[in-house]
Amino acid sequence: MKSFDAKIPEKLFEYIEKLVGEENFESVDSFVNHAIHWLAELYGFGEQSGGKSLKKMIGETVAPEKKTETKEVKVAKPTVKEHDIPNIDIILESYGSSKFMFEDAIFASCQFAALKQGSSPISKEEFVKSLEQMAEAGILTQIQQGDKTMWKKNE
Repeated sequence: MKSFDAKIPEKLFEYIEKLVGEENFESVDSFVNHAIHWLAELYGFGEQSGGKSLKKMIGETVAPEKKTETKEVKVAKPTVKEHDIPNIDIILESYGSSKFMFEDAIFASCQFAALKQGSSPISKEEFVKSLEQMAEAGILTQIQQGDKTMWKKNE
């Protein structure tokens, strides 16, 4: 047999001594030998597992591998509708991760984005026309809240 020195936390050593005191093991060495034996089995180095790890054997017992027949599945190709709506990109970009925005906030965000890109800001009429076209295309939904208009981005 080979021997080695190991440093373990004091609480773990106290627990091992407690197990020895309860006569679960003959000695600390007996506990260590037992623990090493089970670790070897766990990772497939033991005598009983035949090179197969206990983790794999337990996994096979608990959830055996199911062999499924592979059938050819027809994959539908998604069609992307291209909408010819002016300013659609800048309007949708202004939403970010939001789903609802007030019309004034969308307009302000679009103006800011246009200025950041170095292009001329869009007019309010052109902006409203784009929103209405997006609503007709099902991209946005208009919601009235009192005297304010809110737009919901449809997924």
